[in-house]
Amino acid sequence: MSSSRLTAILACLLTASLAACGDSGDGKPLSGAELVQKQCANCHSLDKNMRKSGPTLKGIFGSAPSISGVPYTVWDEASLDAWIESPLEIKRGTRMAIPGIKSAAERQAIINHLKTL
Repeated sequence: MSSSRLTAILACLLTASLAACGDSGDGKPLSGAELVQKQCANCHSLDKNMRKSGPTLKGIFGSAPSISGVPYTVWDEASLDAWIESPLEIKRGTRMAIPGIKSAAERQAIINHLKTL
């Protein structure tokens, strides 16, 4: 594994670990936009023409996965929910080496926001 890939994976893992708390600090749940920014945007761009270590999230809802070996033909609510919950169970060896988001409410908020991008 190259050192730049390892650095990118470690940065994503650190961000995910730090972002594990799904509230805004005042006890209110984060919005989907806030969750995407906090938990996804370090590794995924929200700009269609920009790529970070992961693919852009702009326009992802309703599109075909760009990752080979993912068992979905389209990113819909069910496939995104399963992927966000546990990407390593869906595709072993994926570069998205985070444990996933266990909160169904947070996953739904993220998916609802991804629909708007």
